[in-house]
Amino acid sequence: MEFKLITFSTNLCTMGKLYSEDNELICSTFELPDRKNAVNVSCIPAGSYPLKMIVSPKYGPVYKVHHVPGRTNILIHTGNTTDDTMGCIMPCSSYGRLNGKIAGLSSRNAYIKLMAVLEGGTHTLTIERY
Repeated sequence: MEFKLITFSTNLCTMGKLYSEDNELICSTFELPDRKNAVNVSCIPAGSYPLKMIVSPKYGPVYKVHHVPGRTNILIHTGNTTDDTMGCIMPCSSYGRLNGKIAGLSSRNAYIKLMAVLEGGTHTLTIERY
């Protein structure tokens, strides 16, 4: 399956909407701001990437975003604020504030929904940045 992530960045974060190949909204997403693909501090650059399930020592079964130039170990995992990621994508259900920071909220619920859609298969993720 092919998925499309449409995002926009501010100086604080990157927010997005993840759609199925049928153009159905699966969930919102939350990432670090765009810092020109700098390792551990930037969102993922626009492009198309393979998604494959792996077992992370920290997060358990997750999807890994492969072949991002100059980057490794980019995962899709739960989390709420930019403190919870080092360049990964965090699914969320909505946006708000948490402990005074902009946050993606209800990450666990969005993650469960996303994992049910992905069903353990290999997919393609196309990211568009605006």
